[in-house]
Amino acid sequence: MVYFFIRFIAASDKLWFMLEMYSFVDYFTIPPSFVSIYLDRTWIGLRFLRALRLMTVPDILQYLNILKTSSSIRLAQLVSIFISVWLTAAGIIHLLENSGDPFEFANPQPLSYWTCVYFLIVTMSTVGYGDVYCNTILGRTFLVFFLLVGL
Repeated sequence: MVYFFIRFIAASDKLWFMLEMYSFVDYFTIPPSFVSIYLDRTWIGLRFLRALRLMTVPDILQYLNILKTSSSIRLAQLVSIFISVWLTAAGIIHLLENSGDPFEFANPQPLSYWTCVYFLIVTMSTVGYGDVYCNTILGRTFLVFFLLVGL
């Protein structure tokens, strides 16, 4: 939250700051943290959206003069986008599978976040061991669209 306010104060265009992607990540991840502290409960929520922050790593590495050539900068950007999309998609699958089908309030599958990351990597690499799979309709639908966009 402190980082959000520092970025807000440092922003030259406050409206643009309020509408950029990283601000939306903060909108969806900061308030639920305080609600969970207040209610003394935890839930899955949208914490997985914080993985989108990994897309700023190449900028930081470039600022620190670790990445100097344009090809290394581009490669770091590509890898960071790839990893952040994978981790975010795994979070969506984690949320959908642990919540169950919303139409029947049934069929939840208790999967850990890292099991969902494993499932997504195995599925995207077309190995598909079959040890983990989507049970819910929304999980399967999301996976189909993710695979179509990913291919």
